[in-house]
Amino acid sequence: MKYKKVLFVSPPSNSRYGGLRVPAGIGYLAQALFNEEIDYGYVDMRIGYSYNYLSKVIKSLKPDLIGVSMITLGYKHTYKLIDTIKKDFPDIDIVVGGHHVTILKEEVLNECSSIDIGVVHEGEETLVEICKGEKEISNIKGVIHRVNGNIVFNGYRELQNNLDSYSFPRYYKFDLSHYSKQIPISSSRGCVQLCTFCPNKLLGRKFRKRSVNNFVDEIEYWRKHGYKQFAIDDDNFTLLKERVFEICEEIENRGLNDLLIRCSNGIRADRVDREMLKRMMDIGVREVGFGVDGGNNKVLKDLKKGETFEQIEFAVKTACELGLDVKAFIIVGTPKETVDDIYDCIKFARKYPIARVNFNNAIPYPGTEMFDYVKDNNLFIVQPEVYLNEATEEKNYPVFETPELPAKVRRKMLKLCHEVEIEVMKNTAIRMFKKIPFSRFLIKHFFYVDFFEKLFFKNLFLRNIFEKIRYNNLLKKNSTYILKQN
Repeated sequence: MKYKKVLFVSPPSNSRYGGLRVPAGIGYLAQALFNEEIDYGYVDMRIGYSYNYLSKVIKSLKPDLIGVSMITLGYKHTYKLIDTIKKDFPDIDIVVGGHHVTILKEEVLNECSSIDIGVVHEGEETLVEICKGEKEISNIKGVIHRVNGNIVFNGYRELQNNLDSYSFPRYYKFDLSHYSKQIPISSSRGCVQLCTFCPNKLLGRKFRKRSVNNFVDEIEYWRKHGYKQFAIDDDNFTLLKERVFEICEEIENRGLNDLLIRCSNGIRADRVDREMLKRMMDIGVREVGFGVDGGNNKVLKDLKKGETFEQIEFAVKTACELGLDVKAFIIVGTPKETVDDIYDCIKFARKYPIARVNFNNAIPYPGTEMFDYVKDNNLFIVQPEVYLNEATEEKNYPVFETPELPAKVRRKMLKLCHEVEIEVMKNTAIRMFKKIPFSRFLIKHFFYVDFFEKLFFKNLFLRNIFEKIRYNNLLKKNSTYILKQN
């Protein structure tokens, strides 16, 4: 069957953090269709569009295929959305893709009868083959589909090693005015690490990279279109040290000297040093994020992080000394972790002028070693079907317990960690607004009370404003750094 027009749909999201960014994953799929002269449209319900609006778009666009992106958090809400679409538009086929489908495969189609097709792993080539209809769907790798009442997985498609063959997204039919001015970019795909908690299998365990020229072409394209702010979304941007230096050199050679780059993901502490961080700052990197995850070597070993706490501390300390905005991501309540281990994390969070620390409640995701451990040892106090759909925003709400950390103790420690998060954010805000009279007093006493948290982080408009404030603060740092170098 041939599909001439595809409507991509991003379901509503309950994310609490940051401004809304244009979705690069869907952007790559849309670009692949555009290159093959296959028409497409896009409705991003994360912006706040209602189902009534989506329904009007479907009636107007008249797609013959609707593609819905799926993540594990809130997957039942996505099922309900898909069921509603199928009920109202029974003649339109629905295809789903994303992390949730890649991990659970046939189970997804079994749970939601309204889904016609599933795509596992990256979908650029698979979706194009589905739409062109030159092959029987049973002969397309990477596809899950229905055959005479049965659900069939055709097997995995070999991952594309030549990432330059995928055109980077231009977002021709995306309304970019709805998103932050930060363009998400990736120089590579895949992660070779084996962390027990990580569900990110969509792009595979093999590290695959774009050529330096191809990656910088994307940056240059967006700079010519007025964008200066970028977020590097690689799973492991610093895996190859020499490649990082090559990227920095190419950016400089092209005269792209006014960029503001955030690396809140993909910065391995054991793969950076002062020289690399300094070089990254030369081309506009002002924010880096480290997956600290545990406060000592015992916990890191249990999590199979593949790096030591000493390496993590050195990287964070060095980044802070250089003047980078540093984010630290820490997981609270992992299997075998103790109260003392969590206090080690808290001590670390307070030790350095970190811009932000995220203490994340340990959530076992299907397809991870942590999930299997909790399930095999019967440690759940909230079943996955519930916490993956209803408890995702409860920072102090444990979903499993261990002999080392019973539920009551977990709640207490999660509450304490949340208080430390606020403490770190207050200190950062004081540094940001230190020149404003009475700012220290106002921030100390009124910043981030519960009412403010609910008002602010549930409001996309206010979150986008805060992103602009943070952008301007980083821009000032950037200007100061450039002046010092000259």
